[in-house]
Amino acid sequence: MSTSGKRPLMPLRIQPFRVVENAFLAFAVGLVLWVAWLALSTVWTVGGVLLAVFQDDYGVPCKDAFAYLRAPIPDGATNLRCRSHGVLDETYQVTFRMPQADLDTWVAKSFPDRKPPDENPFLRGPCKYDLCVGVMRDRMDRSNTGATDIALTARHADDGTTLVYFDAS
Repeated sequence: MSTSGKRPLMPLRIQPFRVVENAFLAFAVGLVLWVAWLALSTVWTVGGVLLAVFQDDYGVPCKDAFAYLRAPIPDGATNLRCRSHGVLDETYQVTFRMPQADLDTWVAKSFPDRKPPDENPFLRGPCKYDLCVGVMRDRMDRSNTGATDIALTARHADDGTTLVYFDAS
């Protein structure tokens, strides 16, 4: 023995039980975290799908929809039906009737930035309605506070009115 009274250094012995115990604990924690991640991902995905499938379109005041569109409600408009179904983005769908004679003036005043029919990004082929209007505004322009994508269609009726439908997001 040593004369200093201290115990001699012992070689470090790895205890097999501690290594197995630590490995098991690390595996268990990893498994619990993976199951929690899987459960949250499933809830997030299923919740989003259920929200999209079962979300009821709800009526909104038409003045809000037209304000988002940045267009006035046409004079003589009747049968206005305005809905919004946006979850993450604002989206409005509006249907109304208006006098056929006023349609071109209202469209020209409301959408000076409209695309010509051959450049309409929303059309796949020729327009199947009496009028098709597409408007795409710059999403990155901070001064743009309303709709950036507008698709408008109009179908003339025999009674001198026009059924107008637009989808704005």
